Amino acid sequence: MDLRQLECFLAVADTLHFGRAAERVHLSQSAVSEAVRRLERELGGPLFARTTRTVTLTPLGRAFLDRAGPAYAQVEDAYRAGRRLARGERTTIRLGHAMDPGDHLLGLVPELRACCPDAVLTLHPLGTAAQLDAIERRRLDAGLCWLPERRDALEYVDLGSAPLVAVVPVDHPLAGDGRTTLRRLADEPLIGWPRAVHPQLYDTFRESMDALDASWSLVGVTVGFQNVASRVLAGQGVGVVPEPVTDTRSVPGLAFVEVDDGPRFGRFGVRRCDAADRVLDVLFDLVRRRVAGAPRGLAETVAG
Repeated sequence: MDLRQLECFLAVADTLHFGRAAERVHLSQSAVSEAVRRLERELGGPLFARTTRTVTLTPLGRAFLDRAGPAYAQVEDAYRAGRRLARGERTTIRLGHAMDPGDHLLGLVPELRACCPDAVLTLHPLGTAAQLDAIERRRLDAGLCWLPERRDALEYVDLGSAPLVAVVPVDHPLAGDGRTTLRRLADEPLIGWPRAVHPQLYDTFRESMDALDASWSLVGVTVGFQNVASRVLAGQGVGVVPEPVTDTRSVPGLAFVEVDDGPRFGRFGVRRCDAADRVLDVLFDLVRRRVAGAPRGLAETVAG
């Protein structure tokens, strides 16, 4: 099997039409048909069921496609990376992340460059929903997301989870305890985040509060820890945020209170399934190591 055979097979599998596949790979239809036939002979079975009107994948064809597609994408990526290196070009990785993951995200830059000298990391602050859309549309290469919804075109790397904390003024009764419960929070006017920014995050928190069978009130929503902190300092309510957003911060006038029975929020690295890029593999590995091995808070903030 050679790459040209594989390219012809993938084109036919995508278009289910030998003529359109031939146009895509810039060959004659007869050349594409012959390439596929050679591949079928080498594999020992038909990849397509052909009639005068339709072309469909056989069970063998579907199984082969599941393995051949990613493999071909990796070869293409290796070829493009080699060309870039030969020309002295850089690989730019556009990484989405939450609005306030902490300045230490910049610490990934020298680590990534040490592993991938041709890599340049650019950071793009976005909510989870916006990150997923941008990755699907190839406007971002990867994202660091909270509880992202599952989409067929995307691949997800589990980076652990973070607990809920309450953000209160230092003279608030909760500040002296250092710990609280969801039922105690239900008595407070709460300030959280908009559902549109982190839908699953919002729904997980809301479901946890609704399960108390007690009235509770979300009096305000805002994006970013600084805006939550500003409202808390202004006396508008008690902020509720995932711990990584607050754990590395020291804000005069504020205290951070752990919620013992609160929900935990999963954090994931996300990229397209067809984004077979060694630099992304290295990037997620670096993030995973930070989450697993760095001091508490410093690592957890990475996955905002």
